[in-house]
Amino acid sequence: MDRFEISDLRSYYGALLTNKQDDMLRMRYDEDMSFGEIAEALGVSRQTVLDAVTKGEKHLQKIDGALGLLERDAKIAALLEQIRVRAEQTGDSDALAAVNEIKKIMEE
Repeated sequence: MDRFEISDLRSYYGALLTNKQDDMLRMRYDEDMSFGEIAEALGVSRQTVLDAVTKGEKHLQKIDGALGLLERDAKIAALLEQIRVRAEQTGDSDALAAVNEIKKIMEE
């Protein structure tokens, strides 16, 4: 699983992690910090960081495996793109407005 997927999973399910796990995953994947840098910043051992990040990643994967929101939203986004292209080709401003509104809702 790559860093962008972990960041996406955190944005969906981060509230279901412990504060420590969420902080460490944010630092690791969003701020691109090394395990050593995170450990130093938080005053813990590198092993503590590695354990928390690994456990947090597994927890996020398990939750998404059960709920599947990441894949669902990717499918919706692909369909919206198809609608947007078709609406631009036909000049359907109402459809374009609807697509844009749905995208805004999905980003909230």
